[in-house]
Amino acid sequence: MNRIGKIVMLAGLAAVAYSGYATYRGTQGFDPASIDDVKKRMQNDFAARNITVVEIVMRRRAPRELVGFVKFKQPGSDEIRQRDCTATMAEDKVTTSWTCQPDGAAVR
Repeated sequence: MNRIGKIVMLAGLAAVAYSGYATYRGTQGFDPASIDDVKKRMQNDFAARNITVVEIVMRRRAPRELVGFVKFKQPGSDEIRQRDCTATMAEDKVTTSWTCQPDGAAVR
């Protein structure tokens, strides 16, 4: 095998190795279904407090960490407020928890 063939072969192997690592890393935390589950739990919690949710956005910061925000309306108000939120996944890859900034901390 000539020199160019070896370089092409090594580049191909590196691409396959990186692709495998990226796929493995993507399965180590929040997947789209678990992100939707967190958003649904957030929606239900706000609804239980008579708060109307306008929008929830949560994105992966790391495999087991989400960041985002919730936009909502307080009862009797048309003013849309926003809180910054985070969610984490425990090492068991099953248990998740989320929190949003308290009133006044991230209101926009």
